[in-house]
Amino acid sequence: MAGWEVLGRIARGSTADVLVARAALTGDETPASLALGLVTADRRVVLKRLYPHLAADEDFVKSFVDEVRLMSLLRHRGIVDVLDLDEDDETCFAVLELVDGPSLSAALRLHTAAQHHPIPVVVAAAVVSRVAEALQVVHRACDPKTSEPLLLVHRDVNPQNILVGRDGAVKLADFGVARSAPGRKNGILAARTTNAGVLKGKISFLSPEQLRGGVVDHRSDLFALGSTLYLLLTGALPFVGGSDIELFEAIGNLTPLPPSRVRNDPAVAALDELVMALLSKDPAQRPSGADEVSEALNRIDTVSCATDSDALVAAFVGTLGLPSLRA
Repeated sequence: MAGWEVLGRIARGSTADVLVARAALTGDETPASLALGLVTADRRVVLKRLYPHLAADEDFVKSFVDEVRLMSLLRHRGIVDVLDLDEDDETCFAVLELVDGPSLSAALRLHTAAQHHPIPVVVAAAVVSRVAEALQVVHRACDPKTSEPLLLVHRDVNPQNILVGRDGAVKLADFGVARSAPGRKNGILAARTTNAGVLKGKISFLSPEQLRGGVVDHRSDLFALGSTLYLLLTGALPFVGGSDIELFEAIGNLTPLPPSRVRNDPAVAALDELVMALLSKDPAQRPSGADEVSEALNRIDTVSCATDSDALVAAFVGTLGLPSLRA
């Protein structure tokens, strides 16, 4: 891509390549983000590049641009930062900050393979508390022009879309299926409909109301956060099934064992009440907001005794033995 030197691929998504790159110092084109001082010449970034064959479809391009515009509004240490939106001769791409570490799902696989037990409870609580803080920003975001609430719902909170860094960063990523909740009818991020029968998001973490195609608001994200916390604490998903139909049935009708029944640990037991509230079938029985989740986690001794959650996360990522993406 003109103006950028691609150093490698991090992932291939369903609609875009995710690449590590740095500004090219040769050639005729200088990236706007470099010219504006948003990126230094030696800084590595992530390029999320829409597949060229999708760039001919206006709907795919609009969805891609909407995602980037949305992320650019949500400035917070717990959300991946957008540096630029650009295009080349084939397609469009976003320039994003590079988080020097894996997705939480990859970190879990590596840790489990090496240690054969779930991650430390203090790390699980610290990570989820930080994601809850980011979700609070998402859910309270307002239209920059009108100051009206956007009523945003991420709709795809799961370990694959949470990044953990060697510096202790915890970042929520991938807003590709985020939407405004019903009640937001116009403006920069007006609610868009999803085709009947089409589910968006990783099924194991979807809320019952999302699976039913019912009304979805910020409490659906809290259910997904509860499933994520359950997995981190126990090493197992709260709901499983041999088929999608069985999984739908489990999420909609079954109550999982409290985490401490799966992992006998007093620190886990201290989180049972919060996890089971997050996993309530009735959204009204869940915490009213993400701030309640972060506050509850910070009241737990396992978290409050840790003076630096960044250090906890950094130490955990350091045990995985991954090379730095900044090298």
